[in-house]
Amino acid sequence: VVVWSPEVEVCLFHAMLGHKPVGVNRHFHMICIRDKFSQNIGRQISSKVIWDHLSTMYDMQALHESEILPFPNIEKNFVLPDEMIQEVREGKVMMEEEVKEEIKEEMETHTGPEEVFTPSGNLGKSSEKPSSKEKEKTSSDPGSKEGSDKRKRNRVTEKVLNANSNPSSPSAAKRRRT
Repeated sequence: VVVWSPEVEVCLFHAMLGHKPVGVNRHFHMICIRDKFSQNIGRQISSKVIWDHLSTMYDMQALHESEILPFPNIEKNFVLPDEMIQEVREGKVMMEEEVKEEIKEEMETHTGPEEVFTPSGNLGKSSEKPSSKEKEKTSSDPGSKEGSDKRKRNRVTEKVLNANSNPSSPSAAKRRRT
């Protein structure tokens, strides 16, 4: 039981700063209000106690209804188009695997160098040689020691250069930026 003295009400109003317990997010705001209020008065208070007290001071339902929604909230019944229902009944709806196969076939028949969307949604070139990055990846496979050694040497020399450089010299600053 909370004795709602003027000091306790002031603590409630301080807890409500920045949090309106109306509208779509009223319950989230109430959690913040409850936590701040409980901390201010030094004991745990339930949200219901705060809701009850606010409803004695304000018409909470009218405030909630007057709050402007950040999105349209019109309820409508959803009905599938008759064409789709008929296709499902007749078994004409394609399975996911069939759709993927159809996309692969379209990709194979496409022969131009222009960009196309792959089934994964990535933008790719349909008929090009592998890029230099792809070549690096293949050359740095676990079986290929040469590619990984070069990367290790580059990293090590970069660390040594940065560690031994004088931070006040302009050339050291340039090396660090690259």
